[in-house]
Amino acid sequence: MFPSAELIIACPRCKELAKVSAGAPGSPEGVIIWSDGFQDAPFNERPPRVTRCGKCLGYFWTDEAQTLGYILRGSTPPPEQAHWADAPAIQPLDESGLMNALAQGLAYSPELELELRVAIWWRGNDIFRTEDAPVGHATSKDAISNMERFIEMMAEGAEDLLLFRAEALRQLGRFQEVEASLQTVWCSDYAPAKNRLLELARSGDRKLRKLFDSPAF
Repeated sequence: MFPSAELIIACPRCKELAKVSAGAPGSPEGVIIWSDGFQDAPFNERPPRVTRCGKCLGYFWTDEAQTLGYILRGSTPPPEQAHWADAPAIQPLDESGLMNALAQGLAYSPELELELRVAIWWRGNDIFRTEDAPVGHATSKDAISNMERFIEMMAEGAEDLLLFRAEALRQLGRFQEVEASLQTVWCSDYAPAKNRLLELARSGDRKLRKLFDSPAF
């Protein structure tokens, strides 16, 4: 797909049209990897995985919507597709929106439930991705309940999931469990993140932290 193209999709429920950026090759410059695993990549924006239809207000996974075609940005579609240009761009959901999507049954498999719960966690953590964040970890009842659920789901997971699990445990202040969760993380690729999480847990730190970053242009 052309990097400057926009896909035209149809809502799975009401068939309302919307645009999805097809994305472009990203750059590692300016990327920040946070302790919750979220990658802040200003030069590699990805379209939302979950959105809400502006017409019927239903939630849906964007890759489950029908793709009708694409238009190049700045170009004029052929007459029979002229209405595509007026389609609104899909919008990302905040923590509350993702929680509503979960409550309405969008996570119809364990894998999708886990993905959606991690996304909820990330959006809730966004407020702490600043140097002067007043707290630095979740405090709301719903956010804590969500974390406890995916901590349970990840207990027998792969090593990358165990890193997520350990970070959630750290943010909940369950520091001894952080070490237990990381005991079976042996992959050398994960060693820097593992060691940093252990360091933070052993110091009693619950705040969301930067793990790695690269300089911006």
